[in-house]
Amino acid sequence: MATKLPGVGLKAYSPRAIAQAPPAQRRYILRRLWLPAVLLLALAAGGLTGIIAAYELNYSRAANEVAALATYRPSVVTRIYADDGQTEIGEFALEKRIPLKYDEIPPVMKNAILAVEDARFYDHIGIDPIRIVGATWKNLTSDKVEGGSTLTQQLAKNLFLSKEQTIKRKVNEWALALQIERYYTKNQIMELYANHIFLGANAYGVEAGAETYFGKQAKDLTLGEAALLAGVPKAPSEYSPLSNPAKAKERRDLVLELMAKNGFVSQAEADAAKAKPIQLADTAYYQSQPKSTPFDYPVEFIRQELEDRYTTRVAQGGLSVYTTINVEAQKKAYEVVRAGLRWYDRTHSGWRSSYTMMPTTVNNGEGPPTQQELTNYKHPDWYGNDYQQGRYLMGLVMKVDHGKDEATIRFGNYTATVTTADMGWSHRQPASELKPGYLAEFDVKEVDKKTRRLKVELSQVPAVQGAMMTLNARTGEIVTMVGGYDFYTNKFNNATQAYRQTGSAFKPFIYTAAVEWGMTPDSVVSGAPISLGDWQPHNYDGSLGCADMPLKMALAHSMNIPAVHLLQTVGIQTGAQMVRRFGIKVPMAPYLPSALGATEVPLDQMVSAYSAFPNKGIRVEPHMVRRVLDRDGAELESWEKTTYKVVNEYVAMTMVSMMRGVVQFGTASAANSLGVPLAGKTGTVNDHTDVWFLGYTPTYVTGTWLGYPGRKKPLGNDMTGAHGALPMFIDFMKDFLKNKPKEDFPKAPSMPEDMKELFRQRQRELAAERAELAAESKENGQDQNALPTTITEPKLEQVTLPPPPKAETTDRPAKSEPAPPKTEAPPQPATRHREAEPQKKKGKKGEGEPP
Repeated sequence: MATKLPGVGLKAYSPRAIAQAPPAQRRYILRRLWLPAVLLLALAAGGLTGIIAAYELNYSRAANEVAALATYRPSVVTRIYADDGQTEIGEFALEKRIPLKYDEIPPVMKNAILAVEDARFYDHIGIDPIRIVGATWKNLTSDKVEGGSTLTQQLAKNLFLSKEQTIKRKVNEWALALQIERYYTKNQIMELYANHIFLGANAYGVEAGAETYFGKQAKDLTLGEAALLAGVPKAPSEYSPLSNPAKAKERRDLVLELMAKNGFVSQAEADAAKAKPIQLADTAYYQSQPKSTPFDYPVEFIRQELEDRYTTRVAQGGLSVYTTINVEAQKKAYEVVRAGLRWYDRTHSGWRSSYTMMPTTVNNGEGPPTQQELTNYKHPDWYGNDYQQGRYLMGLVMKVDHGKDEATIRFGNYTATVTTADMGWSHRQPASELKPGYLAEFDVKEVDKKTRRLKVELSQVPAVQGAMMTLNARTGEIVTMVGGYDFYTNKFNNATQAYRQTGSAFKPFIYTAAVEWGMTPDSVVSGAPISLGDWQPHNYDGSLGCADMPLKMALAHSMNIPAVHLLQTVGIQTGAQMVRRFGIKVPMAPYLPSALGATEVPLDQMVSAYSAFPNKGIRVEPHMVRRVLDRDGAELESWEKTTYKVVNEYVAMTMVSMMRGVVQFGTASAANSLGVPLAGKTGTVNDHTDVWFLGYTPTYVTGTWLGYPGRKKPLGNDMTGAHGALPMFIDFMKDFLKNKPKEDFPKAPSMPEDMKELFRQRQRELAAERAELAAESKENGQDQNALPTTITEPKLEQVTLPPPPKAETTDRPAKSEPAPPKTEAPPQPATRHREAEPQKKKGKKGEGEPP
C-alpha cells in the first residue's frame, strides 16, 4: 500500500494553510520552499546593493569631482606679444603652465614618465594589485621603501588630496583613481598628468619644465633631459637640478635605468645618456627672479589695464594679448633715454658714490653680507647671462683685495676684476670705493664667453629721470613707451604717472585758440610788458617786453610776453576750453601764467594732444592693446577706434605750419639734421626743473621729458628743451624713420567761410586796440616806438570759442606721486635775476619759459 505524501491534501500553499497543517506536512513544505526563498532574498539584496553602488559611482563626491575634470581649467601663462603678433615681450603667471595635447607630448617624455611612475599603466584599472603586492613584499624583505601607487593614483592625489600619510587618504585615493579610469581614457589621463605635475621653479607640466630648465620646447628634449624632468615630481625640492644637481643626476640615472629595464630604450642608449652631465640653460638659474628688458614699462602698463578688466584672469587665464609696441623701436627708445640720462648725470651731477647694498640679514640690512648670501644673490640684469659690449648692467661686489687694490665683481655666472684703470670717471680707488655686497652699475667693454669673464668700467645710475613715448597719430597706437632709466630701480612710470609743468610746450594750445579765435600766422601780437600785481613775466633772455611780431615768429622763438598777450586776448576760459578739447585731463589753471606752461600734465597726455595737429584736427584715443584672446583663441576684446574732433582742418594745419617754423628756424632747429619734414615745440620750466620736446611727422608723434622725479630740482642753467630733451628725440627718430617713406605735411586749406568774417572782425578789434594805445601814448607824451607797460586784469569770463566736445568716458587716474596743481589762486612768482646768469645767455632767443 503506497505511502501518502505529507503535503498532499493541502488545497493551497498559503501562509494560513501551512500554519494550520499538521507538523509533518509543515516540515515537508518548508523543506521544499526555503531554497527558492533564499534565492529570491539574495537577488533582492544584490539588486539593492547594485542600485546603491551605481548611485555612489555616479553621484558620490568622488564621482562629481572626477566628472568636473572635463571642464577643469588649470592656471595658464598669459603672454604679451609685440605688434608683429609673434615676438613675446612679457608674461604673467601664478603657475607657469603651457598645456600640451596628448599627441604633442613627445614619446620620449611619455616613456620616461611610464618607466618611473607606472610601467603597467595601460594594463590596470587605476589600481594595480600586482604592483601593490610586489611593493609590499619588497618593503618587508628589504631596506628600500617602494610605493605601489599607479600614475592614475598620483594624478588623483595631485588634483584632489593632501599629501598626508593616512589609511583614509589612501582609500579616497583608490576611489578617485577608479572614478578617473571610469570617466577618461588612458591617453586623457596621461595628458592630464603631463600638464599638471609640479617640476619646481614655478614650472607646472612638461612643456613649462622644458622651457624653464632647458630653454626649449618639450618636443626637442633629449633622452637625458626627458628622464631628468620625469624624475623631479617625486620631490621637486630634493631633485631640482638647480638646488641639488648631484641628487638630480642620481634620480635621472635611475629613470634611464628603468627605461632600459622596461624596454623603452636599449641599455646602450641609457648608458650613453647617463654618461652626459646635466646641462641647463643659463636662464634656468633666474626663474625666481624677474627679467630686466626694454619692455618692462609698457608690460607693466598693460598688466594694470588688464587687471582692471579681467582681475585674476590676467595671471591665471592664459590670455594672449596683442599690443602695439614695436620691438626695434622700443629697444632704441630704451637705449636713447638711458644714454641721455647718463650723459646728463656725467656732465651735471658729478660722482656721487651712490651704491645699493644687496638684501642681507647682517647688521639690520647694512651688511656686509655672508658668503652664502653673496653666492646666492641674483639680479634681473643677469637673466640668461646674455651680455654684449656696450651694455650697462648691475654687478655685485664679491670681494675687495686691499693689497692689490682691486675688486672682484660678479654678473650672474660671469666675473670681472676691477682695477684703478676700470673705475671710469669716478677716478677713485677700488679698495676705498667698493665694499662686498655693493651693487654698482658697470659698462661692459669686452665679453669672453669661453672663460665667462668680462672687462668692465664703473658707471653710476643717474639720479635724474626721463621718459619717451611715440604715438601713431592716425591710429592712436602707442609704438614705444619708456618710463624711466630702469624699471627695477624705479617702477614709477614717468611717461604716464609724473604730472609735471610743461613750460613752453603748452603754448601751442593757446596759439590754437588764437587761430580759431580769428587770428592768422601773420597776425601781429603785442610784445608790450605786462604787470599783474607782483607778477611781471619776461622772455627767456630776461627782457620784460619785445617788439610786436607775427604769431608764427613768436611761436618759433618761444617768446613769453606774446603768449601771455594771446591768452589775455582770447580769454582764460577760452584757453581752458581749448586745452580740454585736446584731451588734457588736468584742468588748465585759471590764470595768465598758464600760457607759459604752469599746468602740470603727464607726457602721455601731451603726446596724445599733439597728435591732433598732424591728423588734421582729429585726436584718436591712444591705446596699447589691439586685441585679447582667451586660452581657447576666442576674442575677448579688440580695439575700436575712438576719435575726437578737436579743431577743423584749417586750424590744425595752420598750427602745423607755425610749428614747422620751430624746427626750421626756431628753438628746435637742430632737428633739421634729420632731413625730414618735422614740426614740434620745445619746453623748459621755470628754474630749469623740467625740459621737454614734442615733435611729429605727418604720422608719428614723439615726446621726451627729463627732470628729477618727485621734486622741483634745477637741472642747470644750460638745460633747456633744445639742449636736454631734443637730442634724445633726434637720436631716436634717426633710426626710427630710417626705413620709412619720407612724408610731407599737406598745406593748410583756405580759411572756411564762417571764419573769414570772424577774422575780419578780429582785425578791426585789434586795429582799434592798437590805435587806442597809440593815442594814449601820444597824449601822455611817450615815445610811440617805446614799449608801454600794460597793466591789465585777466579776462577770466570771456568765452569766444564753441563749447568743447564730449569728454572721454574714462579717465585713467594717476597711480601715485605728484598731484595736479591747485588752481584756486594764481601764484606770485618773482622775476628771475638775469645778472646772476652767465653772459652767454644774453641775446639768446627761444626757450620761452614761465617765470
